[in-house]
Amino acid sequence: MDLGTRGTAANDTDYKPSRHRTLPIPASVTPIANYPTKLRIFKTHASRYWQVRCFLKGRTHTQSLKTTNKQAAISQAKHFFHIKIAELYGEGIRDRGERESRFADLVQAALAFQQGRVKRGELTAASLAILRNRLHKDIVPFFGHMPIDSIGYQQASDYIQRLSDRNLTTVTIQQHLVAIRKVLHYAVGVGKLSTVPKFPAVKVKSKPRGSFTLLEYRALVQWARALRGVSVAISVTQRSRRAQGTVDRYGRISHDFAWLIRFMVNAFIRPSDIKTLQHRHITVVRGTHCYLRLNLPETKRHDRPMVTLQAAVPVYERLLAWQKTLGFGSADDYVFLPEQRDRDQALESYGWQFNIFKVSQVLAPMPVTVNAERSTAFAIPLLLSGSCMADASICSPWLVMPEHRWK
Repeated sequence: MDLGTRGTAANDTDYKPSRHRTLPIPASVTPIANYPTKLRIFKTHASRYWQVRCFLKGRTHTQSLKTTNKQAAISQAKHFFHIKIAELYGEGIRDRGERESRFADLVQAALAFQQGRVKRGELTAASLAILRNRLHKDIVPFFGHMPIDSIGYQQASDYIQRLSDRNLTTVTIQQHLVAIRKVLHYAVGVGKLSTVPKFPAVKVKSKPRGSFTLLEYRALVQWARALRGVSVAISVTQRSRRAQGTVDRYGRISHDFAWLIRFMVNAFIRPSDIKTLQHRHITVVRGTHCYLRLNLPETKRHDRPMVTLQAAVPVYERLLAWQKTLGFGSADDYVFLPEQRDRDQALESYGWQFNIFKVSQVLAPMPVTVNAERSTAFAIPLLLSGSCMADASICSPWLVMPEHRWK
């Protein structure tokens, strides 16, 4: 035995100083794929949330990501990285000396300008993230090497053809052109371009979402009631990046799923509203007409009060009464799945329940999604009337209210 080699004693760890609770847990440190190695997420003993850390311009930037979902943390870490890059390196346009400026030279500065709009509340952070992804993924690889004053009708036409070859919709193509114009408008503002060139016109073809007929809507509600509490396999969510690793292989149809379906149809709320809707946001109004007034947090640039159809009132009151028997129902509790504090996962839970309904073949093959519920909300009154909204008001007097959502 080599006595000159010092081994590790079994009790060595008892005498080592303990790590501070705010330091990263070594096993949790995760680099972000396809990004600089200096960008990493990690956990600490001081918080249940994931943290992000990145070393830029001689200092370490750290921020809590406010999520326990690792996949969501990775996505937010990328967003954090792009924001910091724009803040630290995008204040100005890269000087190329006597050489003419290229499209890629203005992208970071244009994004920094858009970041300022986010801070002023003129643009949502989600819209900025979408703009950044389009620029870096598709637009810069195509236009980046071109001098800014050489981009015109022909170059835009070639880019449109390239997107068309990928079978992208006209809506997506139009949004790509909007992103290009944002950079060109910035170039005009800083004097790098005299005017924004004309682009080819793209005719946008609307593709309405699917909706349920009255019979399908009834079948959906009856199915949700019949399967309350039933354990079902939810392997259909394995393709979802957001749910990967966070959803069990089996789940139960939630007790409030049938109420959710009826509430969405009669309240016209978006799926994203499910995550933020609390009891404090709902007021029951009883007068000449009976309805709910919803004062929701701003979503998709909509921050005005909404009102529901009369049928939403008994649905909400029964849901509230049931929740109070479970210890929920206070002003700060969420209306749907109040026990689930991770609201992204709450929405994902309802998503797989709709998917289970889709694959159960209760109805003929059709697009069964959370968004289809909102489309049904606008379709059913028209089906009841048989013609137009004015007739619906005659057939169903409860549709006529002091405030309404048919604007």
